[in-house]
Amino acid sequence: MTNPVISEPKRHLISVPCKIPSDSKLFIVLLATVVMLPSLSIDSCLASLTKIGISLHAQPTATALILSLFMAGFGVGQLIFGPLCDRLGRRPALLAGCTVFTMAAFGCAISSSIAGLVFWRFLQGIGAAAGPVISFAIVRDLFVGTAARKRFAYVGAVATLAPIIAPTLGGIISSWTGWRGVFFFLALGGVLLGTIIVLSLEESMVRTDRHALFVSNLSANYWRVLSHRVCRTCAITGALSFGGLFAYVSGSAFVFIEIFKLDQAVFGALFALNALGIALGAFTSGRLSNVPAKQMVSTGLGIGLIASAFLVLLTAKQVLTPFSAMPLLMLNTFSIGVVTPNVVHGTLEPVPEIAGVASSLFGGLRMIAGAISSELVAFCYNHTPTAMTGVMLLFAASAFGFWLLSLPFLRESRPTAAFSTENSCVIH
Repeated sequence: MTNPVISEPKRHLISVPCKIPSDSKLFIVLLATVVMLPSLSIDSCLASLTKIGISLHAQPTATALILSLFMAGFGVGQLIFGPLCDRLGRRPALLAGCTVFTMAAFGCAISSSIAGLVFWRFLQGIGAAAGPVISFAIVRDLFVGTAARKRFAYVGAVATLAPIIAPTLGGIISSWTGWRGVFFFLALGGVLLGTIIVLSLEESMVRTDRHALFVSNLSANYWRVLSHRVCRTCAITGALSFGGLFAYVSGSAFVFIEIFKLDQAVFGALFALNALGIALGAFTSGRLSNVPAKQMVSTGLGIGLIASAFLVLLTAKQVLTPFSAMPLLMLNTFSIGVVTPNVVHGTLEPVPEIAGVASSLFGGLRMIAGAISSELVAFCYNHTPTAMTGVMLLFAASAFGFWLLSLPFLRESRPTAAFSTENSCVIH
C-alpha cells in the first residue's frame, strides 16, 4: 500500500498544539535530531569505555558488548520499526521508539553489573532504530521529487554533527559526573525529544496499512528487496563497508586512550575530525552527481581499501602513531561518505513502492555488520592497534572484492540505468 500525503485541507484534522511547519528549517532540525539518536548513543560513551570496565570489573571483551549489543539491537529495531510505522502511523511509532530509548538509557545509568548494562544497551539500540527509519519515511510522505531529495540531503547534513560533537560532549559529561552521567544525559534527551514530538510533530499519514505487519506481506517485501540484484548488491556492499567503519569506531577508544595514552578530550577532538571526513565524502559525492554511481562506489571502496592496508602495514612495522594514523583514518571515513549515498540510492531506487522496507533492510544489514565487526575487534584485541586495523582491512577488502565480483552482473541488469546516472546525498 502506498502511503498518501496529507493534503492541506486535512492537516487541521490532525493538528498539534505547537505545529512545526514541514517546509521550515526547524522541521529539518527536528528530523535530524531524531536521526542523531544512534550516533549520540554510540559516540557519547566511547570515551567512557575504560571507566565502565574498571567500575563494573569487566574485561575489554565484555566492555565491547556495550557497543556491539547496541548495534545488534539497532539492527533488529530497524526491521521492526519500518513495517510498524506503516501500521500505526509515523508519530505513534516514533513516540514508541523514544519511550523505549529513554527507559533503556535510564536502565543503563543505574546498572550495577556489565550484564545489566549490556541488556539495557540492546533495548536502547532497538528504541534508537525508530529515528532513522521513520524520519525518512516522514520525508517521503510529505515531499516528492526534488523537494524530497533536498530534505534528505539537509537532514543528512545536520545529522552528521552528532559524531562530531558526541565524543567531546560525552567526555566532558563523564569527567564531570562519571560514566553514569552520560546515560542520564541520553535519558533526558529522550524525554525532551518525545515531548517535542507530542507537541509539535503532526502525523504525516492519512491512512495506515492494516496489513503491514502480516507475516506474509513482510516476508514477501523483504524477499523482493533481497532477490533484486541491484538492491542486494548495494545493501551488502553498504553493510560490509560500514563494518570497516565500525571496527574503527569500536576500537578507537582503546587504541588512542589505552595504547597511545591520549587524554579523553584529545581523543574526542580527533574522533570529531574523523567524523568530518564522512561529511566531506558525502558532499563530494553530491557535487559529482554527473559521475555514474557505480564509478563513485568503486572509487570510494578503493580509497578505503588502500587506507586500511597502509594502517595495517604501519601497525605491523610498529610505527603507527596518532600523527601517522589520522590522515589514513580520515581517508577511510571520507570513503564511507562517498560510498554510502550511492549504495543507499541503489538499494531504494529500484523499489520505490516499498522504499521503507528497503531502507529498513539496508540499515539492519549495516548494524549487524557493525556488531560483528566490533566483536571481532574485541576478540582479537591484544593491547596493540592490530585488532582495529586488521578488522578494518578485512571488511574493506570484503566490500571491494564483493563489489568487483558483482559489477559484471550489474551491467547486465536493466534497472541499473538510473543507478548509474543519479546519486543521492542522503546518509542513513
